[in-house]
Formats: sequence, structure tokens, C-alpha cells
Amino acid sequence: MTLHKTRGRRSMTIRKLPDQPGFMIRRLQQVAISLFHETLETAEITPVQYTILQILAQNRQLDQTAIAALAYLDASTTGDVLRRLEKRGLVCRTVKETDRRSKAVDITEDGNSLLSRIRGRIVESQNYLLKPLDEGEKSNFLDYISRILAFHEPQGEADYPTSPWQRGA
Repeated sequence: MTLHKTRGRRSMTIRKLPDQPGFMIRRLQQVAISLFHETLETAEITPVQYTILQILAQNRQLDQTAIAALAYLDASTTGDVLRRLEKRGLVCRTVKETDRRSKAVDITEDGNSLLSRIRGRIVESQNYLLKPLDEGEKSNFLDYISRILAFHEPQGEADYPTSPWQRGA
């Protein structure tokens, strides 16, 4: 930041941050979250809740630890989100038959119904996020993201992180 005097008053010239990948990725996440909320403002669902519902729609009878690993969330956050979803009737928890100390989580009919209702708006939001890119660029962009994540994440199902911030490389 550079300060300049202008007619007895101070004016400020602000330079943008350098093109640092971490900063740019964080900004892109802010844009994506903002678009999600704008697109789904009446659905009363957060991106993390949506992620967990998607995981449960594709995987039945998961415990909280598995959900946390698949969503790359910590167990505490996952528990809080599951409590809110359960209170709304979007998921249900039952004691596992194989381990009475653990609970299995499933998406309810209402949860599946919500996903069906918002699916089109989610696609619309994702398409708008990538609107500045042509089809080839979109494909390349998603490939680049996948490659970066694959490099930094544990490999294989047995290697789910115990923390969302655990690195694989």
C-alpha cells in the first residue's frame, strides 16, 4: 500500500495481492459459496449440508466418521451438521446392528426430495461459476483441480484422512 498526499488530504493507492494460488483459490471458494447461497436462498441449506446429503444419497448406512472423511470435515463439525439435518427430518440416525455403540446415518425421503428439488439450481449455479470458460477450458480447469487435490490427498479408500487438512504427499 502506498500513501499519497493530495491537497492536504491523504489518499491511498491500494495494490491488489499478487497472483498467489492460495489466495486465488480462497477467493474462488468465496465466489462459489456466494453463488450457492444466491441460487438456493429459499432452500435453507448450506454447502456443507448439501455435501453431506449428497454423500448420504450415494452411500447408505454410514457412520459419522465415514461421513466426515468423505466430506473432508472434522468429526465435530460433521456431528453439528448431522444434528441440524436430523432436526429438520432430512437424515435419520439409528443404532448399528453390528456395533451397538455406533449409529448409522441415512438420508430420509424428505432429504432425497430436497436434493431433487434443488438439483437443477445447483447445476445452474455450477455452470454460472464456470461461465467465463469455454467447454475445453472447463474440462482442463477441473482436471487441474483434480490433479492438485490428488497430489495433496491420501490415496485409496483405506487412506481417508483423520483430519480434513491431512496431506497425502
